[in-house]
Amino acid sequence: MDIGVTAQVEEQDLPELDVLGEDFQADAVAALAAARTRGGLARSRRGVEVLGYDQVAALVNDTRLDSQNASVYARMGGPPSLVDFAEDGLLVAMSGDKHRRIRRVFSAGFRVRYVQSQRSVMHATALDLVGSWGEDDCEFVREFSSPFPMHVLCRLLGVPVDDIPIFTAAATELHLLAAVPLAPGFPRIDAALRKLADYIADLVDRRRRRPEEDIVSSLIAVQETEGRLSDTELAWNLVNLIFAGQDTTRYQLASTVRAIVETPGTWERLAEQPELIPAAVEEALRLYPVTRFLVRIPSADLTIGNLRVRAGRRVILNLLAASRDPDRFQRPDELVVPRKEPLFDIPFGWGMHHCLGATVARVEMEAAIAALVTACTDVRIAQPPEFTPPAGMLYGPERMRLTFSRRG
Repeated sequence: MDIGVTAQVEEQDLPELDVLGEDFQADAVAALAAARTRGGLARSRRGVEVLGYDQVAALVNDTRLDSQNASVYARMGGPPSLVDFAEDGLLVAMSGDKHRRIRRVFSAGFRVRYVQSQRSVMHATALDLVGSWGEDDCEFVREFSSPFPMHVLCRLLGVPVDDIPIFTAAATELHLLAAVPLAPGFPRIDAALRKLADYIADLVDRRRRRPEEDIVSSLIAVQETEGRLSDTELAWNLVNLIFAGQDTTRYQLASTVRAIVETPGTWERLAEQPELIPAAVEEALRLYPVTRFLVRIPSADLTIGNLRVRAGRRVILNLLAASRDPDRFQRPDELVVPRKEPLFDIPFGWGMHHCLGATVARVEMEAAIAALVTACTDVRIAQPPEFTPPAGMLYGPERMRLTFSRRG
């Protein structure tokens, strides 16, 4: 069935959202709020923008909408490494038996209980990073939110500590996969994908010969009972895990700290009531979602609201607009801890495309915030942060200098 059918309009009749214009660049939230007052749909150079929570939620798992897959990247002139990565490693772009087979193996190998058991290690890792800061200030992204998820991920995967810089440099380059436009970043994306794929292939080979207590060894063992993956599929899906686990957490963790610091009294409240930390993390995911939009491509004509969308047209599920929809959320522009129902339940996807790393991301951020509020007080953002481009898919602070005092 079509989504919210009314009298139909043409795409050119929709309000234009200029995602590269001055208003959007200066304040994307305000630009989206203004567009939303003119209806739940807009048009931009990215595609048809869906702005309301209800429509975004309805479309996230609509089987008539496909994610950008290998053929899309091939048509864009992407390098072979990117096409291979999308074909064999980008779960969100897969469907059918292949998706189910790969997801079954990774779901079984990526044990939630094991991830939860690493919370204390994550907390200790966070405290170590805080201990390496200067006496009263730090550049938070460089000194915490960038190294922290990679240290955690490498520990989970069984990557030697000495190799972490290799992973961090290559994984950070993959933020270009979310750039608008994408093509200028192809050479750097290609180099990063090749470096990660080569390293992971070697790591898988080593774990086959000598298993250890890590996720790679677990995945290899699980293949015997849950359905075997090819070496290429295993390697590319681990690359995807690294890509998703580094950049998204780097930006989201920095945005979470920003949200807490900018909301008076919240930092000390979390220090006194650490049981509220999970609620604060969830609310920061709503207020400053690291993934600002999802791209979907209709496999057949369909109607969204009062617009007929043709097959092949890019549909932009605008998570930033949906996350602050006043029809869904009271006080949508404020960090409310704890926020009563309804919550923002889209960030990690639903159903077959629910993010396999969601548990890791949540536990990481909860452990990090717990360590930060335990170790520091009087935390302030010293100067306006520098952000990734507002029109990109991933968004968050690239640089954010904090001042603080150490407790005790």
